[in-house]
Amino acid sequence: MLTTGFTLLAFAFASLANVVLTQHTPVRRDDNLPARVPYIFPAPGTDAVADAIRARRENGTLLDLDGVLLQDEPLAAGWNDLFGAIRDNNTLPATMRELFILRTGTLNKAAYVWLQHEPVGRSAGLTLPQLREIRLTHAFASEHTSKSSLTPELKAAMLFADFMTKSVQVPQPVFDGLHKFLDDKQMVDAVATVGGYNFVTRLVVALNVDGKMDVVVPIPSQ
Repeated sequence: MLTTGFTLLAFAFASLANVVLTQHTPVRRDDNLPARVPYIFPAPGTDAVADAIRARRENGTLLDLDGVLLQDEPLAAGWNDLFGAIRDNNTLPATMRELFILRTGTLNKAAYVWLQHEPVGRSAGLTLPQLREIRLTHAFASEHTSKSSLTPELKAAMLFADFMTKSVQVPQPVFDGLHKFLDDKQMVDAVATVGGYNFVTRLVVALNVDGKMDVVVPIPSQ
């Protein structure tokens, strides 16, 4: 009986220790390589802005991107609201939204953004040939090629993203080429998504978030 009692007591202490460790050891989704500024990861329940960001992150896990943004809490809070709308509440088809994000990441050489969003793009329905086309097609080249794995609306979206990202000014035929697939509200969402992720990609590259500044954007292979 005494041995059994000690065994149960040891098990209880081990379980308690595991709970405490789980509560105080943050789970990470990135490689956690240093950025150009230190990351700030407040413990759950200690910071309202960080907790609001956790609420829309997978498994409530802060990203290294969040860690640099939390250097400036008003910026982090505004960012969370804006990208909560762009990512989670816009009216674009999910495949088009993710194409915009991945294409912007490709053009701006933001491996961090690609690594975050390639799995999301796959889940949204982008195929391997489509992902490879998004990654490997030179800027504006889709305007002059007829063979494509992309649907007509996704091909129009990629050209639109190319002009917004590389030229800023979007020619009327390119705008109209996408508009024929989207209503007015969706066009605003399209512009906000490409513009927003130009913001994201430039920030993560300039701050070397997760040490990915010099990493080549991956080419999907399977």
